[in-house]
Amino acid sequence: MYLTRKFHIEGTEQLERLSRSSADLWNSICKWYWRTVDRQDHWISKTAMRQWHCKGHDVLPSQTAQEVAGQFYKAIGSWHDNDRKGNPPKRCDKTYNVLRWTYQGVTLREDGVLRLSTKRGEDSILIDWPAREEPRTVEIGKTSGGFVVRAQYDTEPVDRTTGDKVAGVDLGEKHLAAVFTGDDAFTINGGELRALRHYQNSLKAKLDAKIDRKERGSNRWKKLVETKRKQLEHIDSKITDLLHKLSRKVVDMLLDRCVSTIVLGDVRGIRDRIDYGTKMNQRLHQWAYGEFARMIEYKARLVGITVERIDEAYTSQECPKCGHRKKPSGREYTCSECSFHGHRDVVGAANIRRKYVGQEPTGSKTRLPGVMASPSGVRFRPHLSCSSRSRRRTQSES
Repeated sequence: MYLTRKFHIEGTEQLERLSRSSADLWNSICKWYWRTVDRQDHWISKTAMRQWHCKGHDVLPSQTAQEVAGQFYKAIGSWHDNDRKGNPPKRCDKTYNVLRWTYQGVTLREDGVLRLSTKRGEDSILIDWPAREEPRTVEIGKTSGGFVVRAQYDTEPVDRTTGDKVAGVDLGEKHLAAVFTGDDAFTINGGELRALRHYQNSLKAKLDAKIDRKERGSNRWKKLVETKRKQLEHIDSKITDLLHKLSRKVVDMLLDRCVSTIVLGDVRGIRDRIDYGTKMNQRLHQWAYGEFARMIEYKARLVGITVERIDEAYTSQECPKCGHRKKPSGREYTCSECSFHGHRDVVGAANIRRKYVGQEPTGSKTRLPGVMASPSGVRFRPHLSCSSRSRRRTQSES
């Protein structure tokens, strides 16, 4: 399976120049693509565009220039797949664009340095690589204070499972995950994520109000826009760190409980099917279930745990003892037919697990008792967060 390693490096004049050229090439491709559509009613193919604009580029190496065209046509494809809804890819005013190298232009030297090819006669880009595996692709993008490197490399999972238990996982907004293994249960508290989202929304509204009162393009306007970008970027980094730490905790706890299969409740599309009002809808649309589920999935597969997805419809409403359906109110579930009582999210996780293993609640030998034990809770601890970003220097090869 493929993993992506991300780290920051200091900028150089060479990276600045290449990144600006990448943005100029993007804008040129956009301009001539849409001009041809408007004037000749003709959609230029990616191959023709690469021959026209990318081959023999003055600044960018050939494959990096071709990747810019690939980025544009990928955006065009997404627009067509969405029935041409929303704004199509257009010429942008950005100064920098992502630089991308495929495996033909990436070499891992014996001293642990990545060598990225450039045009003939120019110095290659050298980056300290903190891993043994040679990456398949490398992307370098502009950020505040430098550049960020994203390198994708291949790795083999190592089976660390010691049992054959199945765990059901119910993803939620108040509790990021409720897990039921058949023997016990635990929940991952989402309070820290909700606090960060609330701070992010209030900060954005506050800065937007200040920006709107300034003249667009003035020095004060530019400073406020840059301040907004930096602060929101910092909050996004905190959110990503939180999700990584909690998803790792989930996988480690499941390994300790001898789990070999995780069944995730599939909640894709839930935000399009419900309407709980302005505030709740905002929280649901900022719900990080997709990213959190993806992190649990790839971290689990790295240690040999199988991950399955299953439809979670009505799992939080169905009694795991008698099968009666009732829409719960509050965080506790109480069945009106058999008086079963338990945590609402853990009930969902138990039903997700039952769906996968094929157990029927009525007449099942392993059905749950009348009262479900309270789950243990896991919270994010600030001292577990990542240290400040490391900086690596790029060098030039003579």
